[in-house]
Amino acid sequence: MPRIVTWLCFIFTFAANASDCFDAAGRDYHIDSDLLRAVAFRESSMDSQAMNIISQDKYAVGKMQIHSQNFSHLSRFGITPQKLYSDECMNIYTGAYYLAIAFKRWGVNWESVGAYNAGFSQKPEQKAKRQKYGKEVHTIYMNIKMQKTIH
Repeated sequence: MPRIVTWLCFIFTFAANASDCFDAAGRDYHIDSDLLRAVAFRESSMDSQAMNIISQDKYAVGKMQIHSQNFSHLSRFGITPQKLYSDECMNIYTGAYYLAIAFKRWGVNWESVGAYNAGFSQKPEQKAKRQKYGKEVHTIYMNIKMQKTIH
């Protein structure tokens, strides 16, 4: 029985810490923390150990699925793929950083949210990907908000 109690405390502490990271990153980047949660859910189903490997050079890590194309830029700040994979808060903050860049570039809108996943290319296929992704995140976001009003 004591093992179960310890295990449950660990799980609740871990969940609270992740929640604190979403709240802190949202506060620091002026982004609704529930929007960050929605992006994380769309990217990884909230799995901090998620890894999406496309090839040896193209992959994404963690809850916010930070893509390898960003690693050289992030290395200037001492952020490594290993840290993004092992440090859930760093992963969440890094995702918030990239979403904030999209908002700064295109304003706070669903196409900017789509740019988090599909980039800024003006090609029609990328625009369609941005729109699709933005709609998916919007649906998740609204579900998160609805769950909060129920509880």
